[in-house]
Amino acid sequence: MQGPGKDGAGSAEQSTQSTQYDGIGEKYLEIKVLPAVQPEMHSILSVLGEGGVEGMKCLDLACGTGKYTHLLSTLGASAVTGYDISPTMISSAQALYPLSTHSALHFSILDCSLPSFLPLSEKGSYDLVFSAWFLNYAGTERELTNMFTFIEAAMVEGGRFVGLTTDAHDADMSLPKCNFYGLDIEVLEPQYVAPDTREVLGIKAKVKVGKGGFEFDCYQFRAGVYERCARRAGLELRWQDCVVPDDERKVTGYWDEWLRRPTFAMLEARRVGEW
Repeated sequence: MQGPGKDGAGSAEQSTQSTQYDGIGEKYLEIKVLPAVQPEMHSILSVLGEGGVEGMKCLDLACGTGKYTHLLSTLGASAVTGYDISPTMISSAQALYPLSTHSALHFSILDCSLPSFLPLSEKGSYDLVFSAWFLNYAGTERELTNMFTFIEAAMVEGGRFVGLTTDAHDADMSLPKCNFYGLDIEVLEPQYVAPDTREVLGIKAKVKVGKGGFEFDCYQFRAGVYERCARRAGLELRWQDCVVPDDERKVTGYWDEWLRRPTFAMLEARRVGEW
């Protein structure tokens, strides 16, 4: 599928971004309340740090319904742009956070999987680039490198990227997760072979949300794949810790299995030499 360029016209380049969320829309909010996903907010806040976005211009890639776009604004960002390839998701974000009451938030349809789709006016203009569940839709190293290159192109000098993706460190990623804190994760390809290099990069999985809810496919690449693709884009990647809610469940061991096989991994990146 072709993605929109600067003026919304089609590009001759091949898009790699998933459009499976067109049929999900606001139903996607259902996943955000499940126990499996509750550590997301705590982990993101931990990596951003106190005052970590104050006064900053931020970009949220694959913003979906805008939950984290809005979060960045509440944390003090001066302006936040949310991009998503799905018109359905952007419409939902605009309905949830209308410009009339959220003047710092701007949502637009854009495929973020190829660097050439980044508007020229926005290159090198964002203090922070953020993404939750974006990088995990790359099916090859080339696609993942393109996504990192898009990120690098959007950052100001000295800017940083904070992202959330599938768990790249899971030694048991080829095993399914059944009724895992409200999710079912089916392994479609336990040894996922990239169609271009014929190398095993990790797995391909299907995430199922509730009975009769919705489902989507994604990729779970190993940490080394992320690191070398980021490096090709001129970025140095560092992995950060996941953080579970600090409530009564923590002391009872409720999160022990989740911490053994988290549903996501946190990463941070800066340009090579800027750490």
